[in-house]
Amino acid sequence: MIIGSLGAASVALYTLGITARYPLGDGLQVPRGSWGTIQPPTPGVLALHVAVYAALTICYVAALRLAVTASHEQVNRRRPVAIVIGVWLFSSVVLLGAYPGGDSHDVFDYLFRGRMLTELNASPLAVSPEAFSRAPFYLYISWRKQVDTYGPLWEYASGAVALIVKVALQASGGWQPSLPSCPDAPASCRTLVAYVTGYRVLAIGLTGLSSLLVYGIVRAIRPGLAHAAVLAWLWSPVLLMATALGAHNDSLMLLAVLAAFYLCQRERWMEGLLSLTLAAHVKLTALLLLPVFGIWLFTRRGLRRTLIIIAAAIGIGIPLSWLLYLPLGGWQTLSRMLYERSIFLGNSFAALAFRLLREHQWSQHDAIQFTTQSATALFAVVAAVLLAQFWYRSRRRSVPARLSTPPGTIAACRAAIAITVVYLLVGSFWFQHWYLVWVLALAALIPNDAFTLQVLPWYGFGALTGNIALDIASRLATPSLSPAALTALVFGVTLLPFLLGVLGSQAMQQKRVSVRRLTVAYGVGQVECEHGK
Repeated sequence: MIIGSLGAASVALYTLGITARYPLGDGLQVPRGSWGTIQPPTPGVLALHVAVYAALTICYVAALRLAVTASHEQVNRRRPVAIVIGVWLFSSVVLLGAYPGGDSHDVFDYLFRGRMLTELNASPLAVSPEAFSRAPFYLYISWRKQVDTYGPLWEYASGAVALIVKVALQASGGWQPSLPSCPDAPASCRTLVAYVTGYRVLAIGLTGLSSLLVYGIVRAIRPGLAHAAVLAWLWSPVLLMATALGAHNDSLMLLAVLAAFYLCQRERWMEGLLSLTLAAHVKLTALLLLPVFGIWLFTRRGLRRTLIIIAAAIGIGIPLSWLLYLPLGGWQTLSRMLYERSIFLGNSFAALAFRLLREHQWSQHDAIQFTTQSATALFAVVAAVLLAQFWYRSRRRSVPARLSTPPGTIAACRAAIAITVVYLLVGSFWFQHWYLVWVLALAALIPNDAFTLQVLPWYGFGALTGNIALDIASRLATPSLSPAALTALVFGVTLLPFLLGVLGSQAMQQKRVSVRRLTVAYGVGQVECEHGK
C-alpha cells in the first residue's frame, strides 16, 4: 500500500533526520541548549534540516490526498486506520530519543513547575521559579522570573505527571532528587530524561484520545472520510513535533476543544460549553472559539433557548473555575500572569512592528502599547466580520437544513478555523510554530477541504522552518542581523509557504471551475448538435 510506504518513509525521516542528529543525551549536556548547540549552526545544516521538513510535509500531503481519494471507494477501513495509528506510534516513539530544545524548552518549564507543586509545595500560578534557584534542573528552564501562563487544569495534570515519575523512579531505585544536578551528575541526567519522557508520553496519550474524537465527529458527518481525518490529525509533522518531541500542553486544551465539538454536534450544548470552559483552564486562548459556539447554538435553538443554556453553563462554570483556581492562589493570580506575558512579543506581526518602532527611537513601553493595541483592534474588526458572515450564512440556510443531523458542524469548523488563523496572523503577539496545532485540530474535521489539503501543511512547514532558521541565524557570527531584521526573516519564512499555499489553492479551484464550465458547455453543444440533426 502506498500510504504505508509513505508512512515508513516518514518514520525513517524522523529517525535519521531528527533523532539521530539531535540525541536527547547530547542535548542535556548544555542547559537551555538547542539543535544549534548539537550540530554546527551553518547554512548547510540549515538546508539539510529544511529538506527533512519538506520531505515530511510532502509525505504527509501525498498520504492525505490518497486517503481522501480512497474515501470514495468501497474498501475495508480497518487496515488503513491501523496503518495510520501504527505509523503515528512508531514516529512518536522514535522522537522520544530526540532532544526537545530545538522545538522549545517548554517541557523543562513544565517539569520544574510540576515539581514545585508536588515537591516544593508552591503554586506555579503564584510563585516564580527564581524562588527555587538552587533546585535541580533550574538551569534548563526559560521563564524564571515569571509565574506560569497556564490554567489550573494544566497545573494539576503537570503535578500528576511529576508525581508519577517520582514514584516510578523511587520504585526502580533511580530517584536522584539532590544536587549536583544534570549535567554535572549522570544519575541526575537519567532522572531528567525520565521527567521529559513522562511529559511526552502524556502529550502522546492525549493526542491519541483526541484522534478518537476526530474519528467520531467526522464519522457522523461523512463516514468515508473518518480514516482520512485521523491521518490528517496524527501524521501532521507539526503535531508530531509538538507532542512527541516538545510535549506541549496544547494537547490537553485541544482534547477539551474537540470534546466540545463532539458534544455540540450531538446537541448537548451545555456540556459542550462546559468542555470549552475547561479548555480555557488550560490555555485562555480557547476562548477565541466561544463566539463561534454561541452563534452555532443560537442558529440551532433560537434566542430564548440559547440564553437558558448559556445561563446554565455560566451557573456551573463560574463556581467550577473558582474551585479549580482556589488551591493555586485564586483568581487574583490571573492579573500578574496576564501582565507578565503581555510584555513579551515574538515571531509575529506585532513583534515586527515593535522592533521597527524601537529602531525609530520609540520607548519600549510606548512601542508595546501601540503594537499590542493596534493588533488587538485589527483582530477584533476582522473577527467581527467573520462571525457576522458565519451568522448570516447560518440564518440563510433553510429550516430543514438547519435542523438536519448532525447540525452545522462543517460550517462551525470553518468559522473556527478562520478566527484562529486570523488570530495567529494578526492578533497573536507571541507566535510559536506549535500554535498551528490549534488550527490542525479543526482542519482535520474537514480533511477533504482545500485548506486542509493544500494550505495548512505548508503553513506548518514554514513555521517549522522559521523556528530552525531563527535558531541558526541568531547563532551565526556573520552576517549580523538587527532584531527587526531577524524578526522579519522569521516572520517571512513562516508566512511565505502559507501565502504560496493560498495562491496555489485558489489557482486549482479556478482550474476546476474552468474545467467544469468547459464540460458543461461541451455537453450543451452535443445536445444542440443532436437536435440539429
